[in-house]
Amino acid sequence: MSGSWRDGVDPAVLEDIDTLFGTALGMAQEQLVEHGAFLPVALATALDGELRLIAVTPDDLDDEAEVDVDAMIAELYHVLRQERGNFRAIAVISDIFLPESDTDAIQISVEHSDGTTVSAVQPYNHDDEGHWNYPDPFIDPQERIVWPEERA
Repeated sequence: MSGSWRDGVDPAVLEDIDTLFGTALGMAQEQLVEHGAFLPVALATALDGELRLIAVTPDDLDDEAEVDVDAMIAELYHVLRQERGNFRAIAVISDIFLPESDTDAIQISVEHSDGTTVSAVQPYNHDDEGHWNYPDPFIDPQERIVWPEERA
């Protein structure tokens, strides 16, 4: 029997992670309802526990050009790495497509300064009656980007 990623994680760290997941999911769902999509953003838990929203502007705001979402995510991580000394934990929220299930999903990639990393993926769809549906989320592994492992 395999354990949960939560097993053995400090309760204060879990509280930071749960707060980031809950806030990020609420923000993403709100944007889906209002706009039908959303651009990547980040949330950071400051050392004092305050949540901060971090956003970057797409390189090309031309209505005819597609936004380079991967570049935006890379820029978010760049900013987060530069400011990591001011944060306890971060979450990068993005709108992704899951080809294996032919559906869209909210991805929330969380990293804590203690080394805990986890990514939650919340599939979603919009039915013909105008309702947003959110099937069961799942957990994916997440690499350490903001606080990379120390090299020996």
